[in-house]
Amino acid sequence: MKRLAIILSFAIAGIAVSSEFTSASASRMDGKCCLSSDGGRSLRYQRAMKRAAMRKVAVAPTCSARAASCIRVFSARADRVPMCMTAKAQCLQTGVFVGPYSRWQFAGMHRK
Repeated sequence: MKRLAIILSFAIAGIAVSSEFTSASASRMDGKCCLSSDGGRSLRYQRAMKRAAMRKVAVAPTCSARAASCIRVFSARADRVPMCMTAKAQCLQTGVFVGPYSRWQFAGMHRK
């Protein structure tokens, strides 16, 4: 019984990991990701479109605006406010906003 439980736990873990971290494949021959015959109703397609929309949002080149955007984008994280405010404080000193989670650097920020 113990052996069966161990085998099942590995099988479930393997299925969960493989489905979570697999790369998106092109389902049409045009090479675009996440397009399928479901008309854009798949969860993977909706996530990709949401991420693309968040990248297109224009943010004013100030430290305060970048910090506010950081707080808004990472709303699912519990520690987003202190992390984004720390990045803002560093930006006010150096003029470079470093994303607390992505580590992306945005240089030339106005110090407001």
